[in-house]
Amino acid sequence: MATIRQPTINPTNKLTASVIAVAIMELLRVLVQNFWPGFDDAALWPALAPIAVFAVGYFIKDEANVVLAVPVAQEESVETEVKPVSYQDF
Repeated sequence: MATIRQPTINPTNKLTASVIAVAIMELLRVLVQNFWPGFDDAALWPALAPIAVFAVGYFIKDEANVVLAVPVAQEESVETEVKPVSYQDF
């Protein structure tokens, strides 16, 4: 499989939001554990983390960070019979 060059090393919006969602889930776990220990369940928090990550990743939109160059044929010129080919970013 060919390697794709990324234009930057910055993380995507979805990745950043997912990491923040996990951090917020951990803060909520600590708050519930310390202030409302009767509602704390050890099995609940590991199950909620992937759900929170998926929900945040679903609603956060990313911009394309990979540029593909696709050849686009131009119309024939009256002066020449050769069709020039240009590359247009999508």
